[in-house]
Amino acid sequence: MPARPIGALRSRRIQCTSLRPAVRSRADTGQCKPVFCTTTSNLLPDRSYATRIEHTEASPTSDVQKERVVILGSGWGGYTMSRRLSPQSFSPIVISPRSYFVFTPLLTDAASGSLDFSNIVEPVRDPHAKVDFIQAAARSIDLKKKTVLCEATVVKSGVTETPRTSDDDKELNDSHEAKSKHPTQDYRWWEQGEMFEVPYDKLVIAVGAVSRTFGTPGVRDNAMFFKDIGDAKRVKRRVRECFELAVLPTTTPEMREWLLHFAIVGAGPTGTELAASLRDFIYKDMMVLYPALNGIPKISLYDVAPKMLSMFDESLSQYAMETMKREGVDIKTSHHVEGLRWGSPGDPPPYEMDPKRCLTLTTAEEGEVGVGMCVWVTGNAMNKFISQSLDKVADFPTESVKPDSTPAVNDENSSWKFKKVSKTGALLVDGHLRVQLQDHNGQTAVLQDVFALGDNAMPETGSPPATAQATGQEAKWLAQRLNKSDIDRMPSFSFKNLGTMAYIGSERALMQIPHDGKTGDRHRYLPEGLTGRTASLVWNAAYIGMSISWRNRIRIAFRWTLNRLFGRDISRF
Repeated sequence: MPARPIGALRSRRIQCTSLRPAVRSRADTGQCKPVFCTTTSNLLPDRSYATRIEHTEASPTSDVQKERVVILGSGWGGYTMSRRLSPQSFSPIVISPRSYFVFTPLLTDAASGSLDFSNIVEPVRDPHAKVDFIQAAARSIDLKKKTVLCEATVVKSGVTETPRTSDDDKELNDSHEAKSKHPTQDYRWWEQGEMFEVPYDKLVIAVGAVSRTFGTPGVRDNAMFFKDIGDAKRVKRRVRECFELAVLPTTTPEMREWLLHFAIVGAGPTGTELAASLRDFIYKDMMVLYPALNGIPKISLYDVAPKMLSMFDESLSQYAMETMKREGVDIKTSHHVEGLRWGSPGDPPPYEMDPKRCLTLTTAEEGEVGVGMCVWVTGNAMNKFISQSLDKVADFPTESVKPDSTPAVNDENSSWKFKKVSKTGALLVDGHLRVQLQDHNGQTAVLQDVFALGDNAMPETGSPPATAQATGQEAKWLAQRLNKSDIDRMPSFSFKNLGTMAYIGSERALMQIPHDGKTGDRHRYLPEGLTGRTASLVWNAAYIGMSISWRNRIRIAFRWTLNRLFGRDISRF
């Protein structure tokens, strides 16, 4: 048999772990050993992989010279990166708890019934893409061995929703005892997935972020978040649920008003578009079915800032506020949320979860207010993988460190940690999106085979906005650099602002056109921004064009046409 290069053996290595007792071990030593497989054998050995990677398009038997690029996450960063890597040079593997990519700009349309959820989802597994996939969550990284420890999530509940724990809930952890104290984290023994290690030649960390609650009491357990398909489905179902509860003969007039009060906390683009979409759906479709409730439904948009859409120019922000107020959305800026609990305003404790009744939202300015639903869309926080697992480095990865990054790399006795942003906890990468390590003396070592992008990373050369546009640009830039093998010869990544859009209801939108000097003269004669129906047409065309596949582009355009003819989907399931 011809000899194989060392890189090929490493890329095909399967490591066993102590958490996987069923994996075959050597009888003479009783210890777990690396297992090497050949595709010519009819007797395949036991594997600790969740998928037979050697039998997929990502790594056929003839591709032993390709570098294995492990990508953590299937969002804007991970999905875009996997599709942009050259299949002639790399063998990409996406590892993610969810098996799909979500086109998040249209998540609000799906929640309000304007689109089917399948219209904004792209499967990671695609017969036309030479990309492998493992449905699992990364738990830790061994930089020395160049492996990622993963837990299978195929049968784990809640992977399509925002996690109910994050770094701002310090007292929570993954133990059985902690979960028993929090009903949102029900523990089922069979949900503990199998543990396995995946080797990599290059690693891209794009796991995203979770919603930040700022430690507000009751929010993590009782609010709804809005980052994934599961979150949007919960919002869609709860709106319809509140209407059905409101028309029950046993519902009091006071409870009816509370149930039909929908609160959204966070007046950024996501919160604004969600409020606008819900307003359109309720007033144009739901009120036709519930005429007895006419005049009762209410939508409130809360934010601690003095204005909504703070990233837009003052004139555009003011236009959005005036338009949405005129359309019936109650804009409550400069409001500080202090708590969220189940039960009516003024009820004494204990406050137990009861979806048949309302919740109480407490603000410093208004006190207690009854609401049927509270959607929380304020800021990002790092998930536990970034904040806890990527902390101290057990063994210094000498071979992975960029030779000219620091003279301290030879001191392997130093205490090294992942370099992070002190305020947010995000990975602080260099201008080329490479992950960095830092010792107790403050010296830095740059890893030449580990990269991070998206909401879980921040380039030290300048932080782009936390938007899908910025994450997509980072993924495209990094994939191009790896394809051309010129990352050390090229300037640092630079974000190009292509404009910002937001839907504000009643077929009106905003569009801010960049005039920052970096776009040259091509925008010289364009206005500062567009508003109204003109901006709405641009909004529709842009998001149809940005959708990943032609299949979904056609389905989105067709569904919007059907909505004009027959109205939105009002089913509850």
